[in-house]
Amino acid sequence: MANLGPNLSQRLAQSQTLALTPAMQLKLKLWQMNLLELSQTIERELGDNPLLELLEDGDETPTLEALEEGHDSEVVDLAPAQDGGELADGLDGLDGREGSDTVDLGPLAETSGELDPEQTREEGISQVQETEIGAENSWDTDLPRTSNLPEDERTSWEDRLSSTETLQEHLLGQLYQTLEADDPRALAMEALIDHVDAKGFLRLDPDQSQEASPEELARELSVSVAELREMLDILQEFDPPGVGCFTVQESLLLQLRLAGAEPDDLAVRIIQDHCDLLSLRDNTKLRKAIGCSEDDLSEALALLRHLHPAPGRTFDPESERVVKPDVVVLKGEDDTWKVYLNDETVPRLRVSGEYRHFLAGAEAKGDKDFIREKYRSARDFIRGVEDRNRTVLRVSVAIVELQMAFLQHGIEYLRPMVLRDVAEATGFHESTISRVVKAKTIHTPQGLFDLNYFFSASLGSNRGGDEVSATVVKHRIKALVQAEDPAKPLSDETIARLLDRDGIQVARRTVNKYREELKIPPASRRRRR
Repeated sequence: MANLGPNLSQRLAQSQTLALTPAMQLKLKLWQMNLLELSQTIERELGDNPLLELLEDGDETPTLEALEEGHDSEVVDLAPAQDGGELADGLDGLDGREGSDTVDLGPLAETSGELDPEQTREEGISQVQETEIGAENSWDTDLPRTSNLPEDERTSWEDRLSSTETLQEHLLGQLYQTLEADDPRALAMEALIDHVDAKGFLRLDPDQSQEASPEELARELSVSVAELREMLDILQEFDPPGVGCFTVQESLLLQLRLAGAEPDDLAVRIIQDHCDLLSLRDNTKLRKAIGCSEDDLSEALALLRHLHPAPGRTFDPESERVVKPDVVVLKGEDDTWKVYLNDETVPRLRVSGEYRHFLAGAEAKGDKDFIREKYRSARDFIRGVEDRNRTVLRVSVAIVELQMAFLQHGIEYLRPMVLRDVAEATGFHESTISRVVKAKTIHTPQGLFDLNYFFSASLGSNRGGDEVSATVVKHRIKALVQAEDPAKPLSDETIARLLDRDGIQVARRTVNKYREELKIPPASRRRRR
């Protein structure tokens, strides 16, 4: 060590750093994209990279054999070795797998060899190595995709996904769960439901927004006002909360009452007497008019934010945004579960066959460098998208395999599962699983779910020795509250005892925690006289 002065010194030290190449960074970004984000990213790349183009139906892509025999020399002859021999590195490790329409559970984890978690043990980077997963100018065709399904199977799951229940259908379904078919009130209730508009309010003409009075509607239905009030008592107990009212104010007050609010609660007083100040969003004037503290007002306003000024809008098809699942699970004719990537809205890509001509016609070194950079970018992007697809499919298969009982029987059979369980099943790092499941959805016979939905902690074992998922416990708590007597709502202690009776042992404080997460008010606020 040389002494360079009284305050200067020179030291030699060793350190290890991990540098992410652009291709690795791209893979990390693509892993986290859902179907919509992936489609938008592909569209942007198509606009930015002239060497990237769509693969149309019927287009052929060069096979491995053709590339090796020189029948298609674009990749091999693209660049002289002295100018950029790395452009031909995509030939190493290619395989010529045949296409497949389906994949059974199990084999995918062994056959998807493009990812090797043993290559490095860095945090989640073990799955982002520079790997060769197919010819750089071809679109991987061996993954099970929904576009390969027969037309009848594809339309069946799409119809189930896009079919929606109207507000009237939802109300009629509850009506005949409440009244017998031969109940004399049933026909009059059906007529009343016909006067509920898209927002959930009662109108003389549901297609018009003009408010109606109880007297006008009673005359329209040929009933007395007293009879109409009795019918409203039934209708206004239905879901969604706040339906079957004449005005927004009346609907908000009903929602507060159904949530357990008392007549003298601050939130009720605000809606009852100070709607004008509330609409102006002037909290200072509102607090002075009511004569309350700032903290009390903040608490009341927080409660009001959970109310719906148009409760029927959740059933309005015009406001509905159909979520396209990233993965689809279907049951085959042989009673085995099949997992498919949903590629209905994802363009297929290839590197343009014209790039050799572009390169041959370029004279300036800068032009050649530009073409080679765009080629590398297109190649890496196609590889990255296919790596993303394989990884999403592999993780989804593992989740489906672990949650088989849920697919067969429903939420009561959802098993506890954490990132480590899927990581062990796939050989990926837990951070990789976390990235892959982010913001992605899966369509199953039980409905459409976020992939994150299947991850929940274990609350120990029930009396049968099986572990119980926290999600299942929340489902049970919600069901118990929905079935309770409004005049005698269940306390947290009572709910804990009922769960224990069913073999699920949870503490009262756990019930309290899950009830709050479900946004269910305490028993004192759910009581209705």
